[in-house]
Amino acid sequence: MKKGFMLVEVMIAIVMAGVIAAVLATMGYYAMMQGNTLKYQNTKTIMEVIRSRLVGLAKDPDNDSYFELPKEEANSTVPVVAGLGKDAWGRNIRYTTYDFGIANTIDPIYADTNTSISPNSNVLGRLVSLGEDGILQTNATHATAQGDDLMIEIGIGETNHLKLYGGSEITTQTRGYNSAVVSTGGTFPSSPINGTIVFFRDTNATYVYDLNTTSWVQIN
Repeated sequence: MKKGFMLVEVMIAIVMAGVIAAVLATMGYYAMMQGNTLKYQNTKTIMEVIRSRLVGLAKDPDNDSYFELPKEEANSTVPVVAGLGKDAWGRNIRYTTYDFGIANTIDPIYADTNTSISPNSNVLGRLVSLGEDGILQTNATHATAQGDDLMIEIGIGETNHLKLYGGSEITTQTRGYNSAVVSTGGTFPSSPINGTIVFFRDTNATYVYDLNTTSWVQIN
């Protein structure tokens, strides 16, 4: 009789141990999920801060009326001058830049490449976090982040120091230009959006881009 009770007690103990183990495993899983969710949120915040700092540091060293962002490091990471460069997983955030207008040969600290970094128009810079899996899945041909990557793009208009746009939810198209582009010699921007204004200082002529007719219309 006692042996029977002991056997039942052992079986109950085994079942209880299994239940406790399952509960602990489930708790660990949810803790991990919550941890990764928090890391995604923190990474977005970090990337927004980096973007803001890069925009604040932008300048026009070659005087071509286009601001350039600080140039990426040799391994396509955020320059030290930004003060931040890693995501919430402790990995380097990938950073690439594009130089509109005349090629910058004046200041090597600033963007000087015209190799495409995005299929989206008016993009000066791109920040990409590799996400939880640590694998880069987003490349220069992708308009949006791929897999679990996180991406923020910096538009031309954001580098206008008088009118900084905030928030990555603003699309590159809407923040393409927020002021007139000053140019000479009849050279228009290569990727205009509807309403882009260009002033030619050598002829005092002003044009606006009409998306409906895909043409530049003189307004003075």
